[in-house]
Amino acid sequence: MILDDLRSKMKKLGLSAYIIPTLDPHGSEYLPEYYKERKFVTGFTGSAGTALITLDEAFLWTDGRYFIQAENEIKNFGFKLMKMGIEGYPTINEYLSNNLKDGSKIGLNANYYIEKDFEDLKNLLNSKNIIIEDVDLIYDLWKDRPALSDSKIFIHDIKYSGKSSEEKINEIRKILLEKEADLTILNSLDDIAWIFNIRARDIKNTPVVISYAIIEEDKAYLFVDNSKLDDKVKSYLEKFSIIREYDEIFEYVKLYKNKKIYVNDKKINRKLYASINESNIIVKGNDISASLKSIKNNVEIENQKNAYLKDGVALTKYIYWLKKKADIENLNEFEVSEKLYGLRKEQEGFLEGSFDTISAYGSNAAMMHYTASREKNSKLEPKGLYLVDSGGQYLDGTTDITRTISLGDLTEEEIKDFSYVLKSHLSLMDLVFLKGTKDIQLDSIARNPIWSIGYDYKCGTGHGVGYLLGVHETPPTVGPRSTVNEVKVGMIFSNEPGIYKEGKHGIRIENIVEVVETFKNESGTFLKLNTISLAPIDIDAIDVKYLTKEEIEKLNSYHKMVFEKLSPYLETEEKKWLKEVTKAIGE
Repeated sequence: MILDDLRSKMKKLGLSAYIIPTLDPHGSEYLPEYYKERKFVTGFTGSAGTALITLDEAFLWTDGRYFIQAENEIKNFGFKLMKMGIEGYPTINEYLSNNLKDGSKIGLNANYYIEKDFEDLKNLLNSKNIIIEDVDLIYDLWKDRPALSDSKIFIHDIKYSGKSSEEKINEIRKILLEKEADLTILNSLDDIAWIFNIRARDIKNTPVVISYAIIEEDKAYLFVDNSKLDDKVKSYLEKFSIIREYDEIFEYVKLYKNKKIYVNDKKINRKLYASINESNIIVKGNDISASLKSIKNNVEIENQKNAYLKDGVALTKYIYWLKKKADIENLNEFEVSEKLYGLRKEQEGFLEGSFDTISAYGSNAAMMHYTASREKNSKLEPKGLYLVDSGGQYLDGTTDITRTISLGDLTEEEIKDFSYVLKSHLSLMDLVFLKGTKDIQLDSIARNPIWSIGYDYKCGTGHGVGYLLGVHETPPTVGPRSTVNEVKVGMIFSNEPGIYKEGKHGIRIENIVEVVETFKNESGTFLKLNTISLAPIDIDAIDVKYLTKEEIEKLNSYHKMVFEKLSPYLETEEKKWLKEVTKAIGE
């Protein structure tokens, strides 16, 4: 058993505990298979969680999206579930502080540990003289470890990016000057890809390049596996940057002396941070590029809208097929998700999915991030609710959209819950708010209808969406655990409230919204959320008695737009069906 082998290593090194986060060296949300050490040890396949192994116990901490899934997956691996954010469960740091003896030693791999988290842990344990050691206990145990990707880098043309890499680097330099910093070290993959206008297939569903970067006052460096560069890409990059091998970053950083260095301690790994010479002054803050890329330029916005048009065509064709053509009783969740993927592949500029499709029937949908597979899935039935959360990576944008679809007769409870999720969704659709509003403030507006019937969803209401990058991007983050950011014109993020009832059903309605300026008056400047994703919302699952007149008007207006924009790309029968399912209700 893996735990036995780990504990044997721990005893030899005198370790009382070993921590395994869900991380690569770049703080990525989704990891290359090579870096999925926590999955290897615990069996838990979700995208977030931290494992802790002591000499006699083993725990997995994860959040509310994964409680049901994690409980099922870890039970045969010797781990106990610790529910993050739930009363009665300590945080991992609290557990360590309360249970480790003075003078104990903890092990972790500094290459896969965020500097800010490391400092928090160190400060907490200092009073007990607990030592933290940088040690890799997994490398020798993982015999069949997958290799890192050897995908080639390609240029994200300016017709898609709307701004040259030189312009982006100069914007960053200007802000560094304002911060009186000499340089910034970057290890966030989506930021590096955005700055250098390059993409690759190094992480499934996230077209980034495994790399590091440094931007100085007059030089820019890209640290990357040089075998990934063809002559065209190399020539492009050499116009404005110096290319070095990926692993050279650690020794190169040591060369800086008496500089003022700007880093994001919530992204940079402990190993790289510890390589910085102590003579330097460290300025900490979010990556400068994170704020810059969160405001999409006009070219990006128009391209993104085009991606959502294509994506909407694919999803609408899929819903039509499910409702009218599919032999539901002889299909399972995985088979129907493959159909949707095939419809997306038909769209121009499609590269891959933006995440693994959540194709969940009935009670499976109560697991927010449930994923069906060829080996593990449930059959569909001509009744109840089916949830599909999916998206695509297109050359002109990243998409993310969720629809919950009735497959036949529904219970009154299902209809009521669906109607209240819709009410919450409509709370943000077309919302007008004062400039300066923070993302966390929008969260309560969306939750209010669902709260009114005594339910809550244990996840955020919305997240920023990258541009041919990660499907989850921050800023903004619309949720109770928001990092608190101002909502600004040009931001694009999701609107996805839900209700999840274990053993019954899960309901989510997700669209993507764009922030635009709408009017000014003596009170100030007002902004508005415009929905840019397009697909019908299932009127078969709605009871209008739960909706206000204003909510009905919002839905009807949205459906009118859906029909007008999508119908030109549909076949005759699909168009007739779309006309019917987007008809005005409540009249």
